[in-house]
Amino acid sequence: MSTKTLTINLDYLPIEELVALIDEPPRNCCQRILADHRPLFESARGATYNHQTWAGGYIDHVTDGMNYARHLFSFDSAFGRPMPFSLSDVLLVFFLHDLEKPWRILVDASGTVENRAGLDTKKAYKLFREDKLKEYGLSLNRDQLIGLKYIEGEGEDYSSTHRVMNELAAFCHKVDIWSARQCFDYPKQTTDEWVGATRFRAGS
Repeated sequence: MSTKTLTINLDYLPIEELVALIDEPPRNCCQRILADHRPLFESARGATYNHQTWAGGYIDHVTDGMNYARHLFSFDSAFGRPMPFSLSDVLLVFFLHDLEKPWRILVDASGTVENRAGLDTKKAYKLFREDKLKEYGLSLNRDQLIGLKYIEGEGEDYSSTHRVMNELAAFCHKVDIWSARQCFDYPKQTTDEWVGATRFRAGS
């Protein structure tokens, strides 16, 4: 029986370098989204309650997940099972999957967290993301759209008679579950076990 040796360089890249790994033309659109809204992304929480719930948690969640996705992609690819999507597809979907959150999640002076009025349903999240993609001229292919739609699971669209998620959605779902549920309080501000990983905002 043959065995495979897997060597993975577990480096940790900043979000700019992760976005640079996305193929063109989406790369340029994502770079412009990041540049135009960087202060907002750096102050937003990752969620209202469940994960990365500090100021800057949004960009920490996206950065941590994209780094994990790089290494998980290398791991899965090393065993020779076909992956009908690219690392660029994965990074693109993960970069976009929570795009509404910096505008959606509000924190008042008392620390109370709530969703912005009118941006408080799954349907509204989806429409906001779609409008933002149109604003930046970012067009996704069918597989990428399915990946983005089902990164958080199939929900009410689940069927026992046909497959809802595609392979890209399933892979991105693994990454999101890892970040949002298994590693919900990572990256650490200091002494993160993943060497090189740290929160963007000092003191968070």
